[in-house]
Amino acid sequence: MIVNRESRHYTGDARAWVGKYRNLTNLPHWHSDAEIVYAEQGNAVVTIDGKNFALSRGNAVFIGSSLVHQIRADEGSLLAFFIFDNSLVEKIIGGKRLSSPLLSRDYDLPALHARMEEELEAGTRLDALSVNNRIERLVIEIFRGETSHLSEREENYMDARYKRLLRDIDENFSDYTVTDAAQFLALSESYFSKFFRQMADMTFTQYLNLVRAEKAVEMIRKHDKTMTEIAISCGFGSIRNFNRVFKHITGYSPRDLPPTYSPLDMHPTYGVERTFDPTSADAILLTAQTK
Repeated sequence: MIVNRESRHYTGDARAWVGKYRNLTNLPHWHSDAEIVYAEQGNAVVTIDGKNFALSRGNAVFIGSSLVHQIRADEGSLLAFFIFDNSLVEKIIGGKRLSSPLLSRDYDLPALHARMEEELEAGTRLDALSVNNRIERLVIEIFRGETSHLSEREENYMDARYKRLLRDIDENFSDYTVTDAAQFLALSESYFSKFFRQMADMTFTQYLNLVRAEKAVEMIRKHDKTMTEIAISCGFGSIRNFNRVFKHITGYSPRDLPPTYSPLDMHPTYGVERTFDPTSADAILLTAQTK
């Protein structure tokens, strides 16, 4: 069976999502986010890297970043989900892996889920930061309370190369080209374009413009360069092209950028429904964020 990569992008400053599924069954898939699944009602079997873990009411599993997993829940079951950007907890985890994904206690997950759902629905910047903080504290408690060990799992070769490519683009964005990117991965340009779109859910040009716009926001905030100098430094070539692309991405001209504008706002805000969705048609999503 083909294992697909699910993509999730977050809205604003919040780097987490919570929701509940009734009658959930999905296909084997993976994503760079980490995930906690809590059985609120009924039973389910969660398969993680080929091993089965039985969930009954009150049980939870921790699914680390990039692990292939699948969920098969009984009819009438209700599963609560915490899905979050792995970058929030990378330093906390420190390369470790839980000896068993099945958690030994519930870590007050029902109350935490309800509180985070309220904060995400409120949608303010402070609420978003509180959500991120709650995830960090939760993962700290889990890795304090559970047995863990250093992970020996090797990252997928192309996924690792893709991440190194993103770092290379971030460091050399001003004059980077699709030819440079394809050569970095030792791929033909046509194959690279298909590969990059599959991984990033956008074209290489769209991604490069996002990086350049982010760098431009940083330079504008420093107030030490003219707009023409920023346009050239960021690789836009001309002030006209800079103004056009920047406004398309941010909604503002460079000169009218509000002081409160967050670079996170320029990223696409799509969920799994616009990429690969592993969820069965019978599953019912219950979350305040979709009301």
